[in-house]
Amino acid sequence: MNKPLLALCLATSLISLSACAEHAGTPTTQAVFVGQSLSLVDDQGQCTLVKPDQSRMKLDMEWPCGFSLDKQQKLRVEMFNNIPIFAVWRSEHMPPPSRDCLSKMQAIRQMPEGFEAGTVSLYAACGSGGDQKMYVAPFTW
Repeated sequence: MNKPLLALCLATSLISLSACAEHAGTPTTQAVFVGQSLSLVDDQGQCTLVKPDQSRMKLDMEWPCGFSLDKQQKLRVEMFNNIPIFAVWRSEHMPPPSRDCLSKMQAIRQMPEGFEAGTVSLYAACGSGGDQKMYVAPFTW
C-alpha cells in the first residue's frame, strides 16, 4: 500500500484499515450470503447484483463496484431484527490535488419475499466500511 493512501486511511475515522486494504485491490465481485452465491456484474455501466436464481437486480451505482468485506475478507453481514444485510460499494478518486474519494454504499437485505435494496449512502472516504447504522438506516423498518 502506498504511503499517501495509508495516511488517508489512518486519518479517516469512517472506515477501517481493512476497508482501505480492500480498496487498494480489485473490488470483490463474488460472495456467499447466508449460503447463497452472489455476484456483481457490469450491465451497461451499471453495477448489477446476480442473485442465486440468476435473476438480476440493478443497483443505484455505476460499475465498478464490490462487496463490502469483513476483516477475514468474507462478505460482511450485519443482522438487524433477525434480517441479514450486506452492502455493495464503489469509490472514485476526486480530482487532484485531492487525495479523497467520493464513495457510494448500498445495503441489501433479505426479506421473506426476496432481496430489497436500500437507498444509496454517499460519503467522502476511500473504500467500504462504516458501522452497522450504515447497513440499517437506508431501510424503512
